[in-house]
Amino acid sequence: MKTFHSSKKRLGFTWVELIVVIAVIAVLVALFLPAVEQAREAARRTQCKNNLKQLGLALYNYHETARTFPPGFVMNTDGVYMGWGWGVQVLPYLDASPLYFNISGTFKDGLQVLPDLNDLGWPHTAFQCPSNLGSSVLLHAMVSTTSVVDGVATPGTVDWSNHLGRSMYFGNAGYLQADAGGIHHDSSGEPPSTEPHLNRASLGNIGISASKEHRYCDQQSFRGIFGQNSWVKIDDIKDGTSCVILVGERVNPMNESVSSIGHGTWVGVPDCTTTEGLAMVLGDTSIRLNSGKRLNAQTTGFGSQHVGGAHFLMSDGSVRFCSNNIVIGLYRDLSTIDDGRELSDF
Repeated sequence: MKTFHSSKKRLGFTWVELIVVIAVIAVLVALFLPAVEQAREAARRTQCKNNLKQLGLALYNYHETARTFPPGFVMNTDGVYMGWGWGVQVLPYLDASPLYFNISGTFKDGLQVLPDLNDLGWPHTAFQCPSNLGSSVLLHAMVSTTSVVDGVATPGTVDWSNHLGRSMYFGNAGYLQADAGGIHHDSSGEPPSTEPHLNRASLGNIGISASKEHRYCDQQSFRGIFGQNSWVKIDDIKDGTSCVILVGERVNPMNESVSSIGHGTWVGVPDCTTTEGLAMVLGDTSIRLNSGKRLNAQTTGFGSQHVGGAHFLMSDGSVRFCSNNIVIGLYRDLSTIDDGRELSDF
């Protein structure tokens, strides 16, 4: 009599096989994800560089027409507070002529009386670094709405919430020691040499008392490209256009309060009596490059979310990537137009 042995056909994986497969997949993900992220960051970094090149072309086209670079921001010595920044002036050269002509009719009345505030919240891609996180508009901005008297502006009392289009690129104001009225603020407290220096309501003021010579961030003192009513020509850049910063990038501060320092807008300076107002279109080299980046600290300096440094548009139209390790003296010399010192490679 034959005996038949039945056997069960095994279906699926054993637990050991399943664990091995999962482990192999995990290893592959660990190997490929960083490469994917690096490729994405490389693309973002390239886009940021292209943005600065586009701004450089716009600034040079403006210079070709006006025979000077635009002022950092415009301000009357008497009358309505203006505040329009260099970003507005180059809109026609950024394929944004309709926007420019829509708001240009109110230039003489100052940015605070613009009838259509929605225009000011327009996010232009040329002002946006894809690696820099943040909303397309500023959550807060104090605006000066009163007249300027004898060169002195009145601090802003109106908070414009979600009205001003954000910019992550800032005009180079140069360098001036904090105790002489320079822009110098870094809330990170690291390294020790960059402890907070806050000079509110007298930032960059050359005239202590009310006078026609009163200046907020005066280009003739900071010796950069941009400042109040600055009109710097290429011929004024005695150190050579390839050795002077025109525009640089900055990390958006994590703090989004009305008094947060370091946020930017292409529109202009809504309140020139405060550090946070001036720093909305201007940057300086008082503190080290990318100081406080880890904390997204408040700062008037330059920096980025790119690994190792930040992009700068030079005055000859080229874009350079400067390392975080750049010597502070060299870094400051790159921001002034006529210090006369010979620069080493950077």
